[in-house]
This record gives sequence, structure tokens and C-alpha cells, in this order.
Amino acid sequence: HKEDGTHFVNGIKTYTDLELALEVGKKENKPVMIDFTGWACVNCRKMEENVWPTTKVREHLSENYIIASLYVDQQTDLPESEQFMSPYLKRKAVTVGDKWFDLALRNFKAAAQPFYVLIDPINHRILNTPVPYTPDKNEYAKFLDCGLKNYKSLH
Repeated sequence: HKEDGTHFVNGIKTYTDLELALEVGKKENKPVMIDFTGWACVNCRKMEENVWPTTKVREHLSENYIIASLYVDQQTDLPESEQFMSPYLKRKAVTVGDKWFDLALRNFKAAAQPFYVLIDPINHRILNTPVPYTPDKNEYAKFLDCGLKNYKSLH
């Protein structure tokens, strides 16, 4: 886990902070893929190991998208000032993971991981219908193609 808020998943650079990913997306004029994931998530690893490395998908993720990998089970404590009561978690959000899980539930009604959301970092609009676990590499590549086309048509 690097200090600059990035890490690598099978050689693909991802950001562990959404704000940072959105900033980079804006700067580089690229859509952002929010990857709601978890350290303990088996299907997340299957996607990263079997689908992400395939040619078309890897190209999209490495070159056309900025990825925010948000770990909903990240146990790092949030600073006191950033803790909040979450009606979605039905308790106080006290860890970084809580913050990301609250975001997933609040904005996307998504309780399962992985969950992938393609967004425009400029106006924060969702670019197409988010998808959960998608083991079919062609279907997943199509999802990424579609998001990129929609992004380009907006800009």
C-alpha cells in the first residue's frame, strides 16, 4: 500500500481513494471506474486474476480508465473528524471500509462486491449501468467499451 494512495492489482494501477482518482481522471480526461472490492472478497480476486488480465479488458483498465479500488473491509480508522452516523450501515462509520461501504449503499444500493461503476469525473454522472461480478471477459469488455463511448460523447 503506497503512500501516494495507489497500488497495483496484477500490474494495473489503482487508486485507493475516490477523490484522488476523480482528480486524476479530470486531469487526464479519462472516465473513472469505481471498483467496490474487499480484501476478503473471493469473486473480486477471480475478476482481478481471470478477467482483468485479458487483452481488451487490461487495455481499457491500463490506458482508458482511472480505477478507484475502494475496499469496503479496509480496517484503517477514519480520523475522528471524518467519522459519521450512517443510516445505511445503521451505525457509526469509523473505518475507511465503512466509508466506502456507506458510499456503495447510499449511491448505488450495492451491498455485494465486486461492484463496478463507471463515472464521469467532471460532472460525476454514471456512464452506464453498473455491473456486479462479471466472469465473462467479453461481457465485461463490452461494459467498459460502452462506458468509454458514453464518456467520449459527453466531452
